[in-house]
Amino acid sequence: MIAAIPRLSALLLLSLSLTKVGLACVCAPPIPGEEDRMIRADLQRADIVFRGQIIAHKGHAAVLRVQEQWKGNLKSYVKLEWRRGDRGDCNGFWPSDLKVGNELLVFATKGHFGKYRTSICQPTGPVSTADRVLGVLGPGKPVPTQH
Repeated sequence: MIAAIPRLSALLLLSLSLTKVGLACVCAPPIPGEEDRMIRADLQRADIVFRGQIIAHKGHAAVLRVQEQWKGNLKSYVKLEWRRGDRGDCNGFWPSDLKVGNELLVFATKGHFGKYRTSICQPTGPVSTADRVLGVLGPGKPVPTQH
């Protein structure tokens, strides 16, 4: 009976360590010929889609000035959860995208506590590399200016 306790402890430790491995981010690769359909599906799943420029980091949020929108009822500025998406669960931005001044195309959903968040598995990224996505989205709507 006493010899079984170390084995049980070892099995418990092994099972706990395996659950952490299961948290790794895995994004489905684009299926050749299905890229446009996948972009439209990402648009449908998102709560907001817009083009904007990162103007600040405040707490755990990236503040973006919205320049054009495709989905959502946006104001001039949007706060998104500031998080690196390469840290395990895919939620967040690629680290190189988080610099103040970067112009991004953003697909985001409303997460916990009403905060918007994106994922590295969505087509969020620099506008400079988003020609295909922008082509599928078509022309966006201007954002109302606030005084």
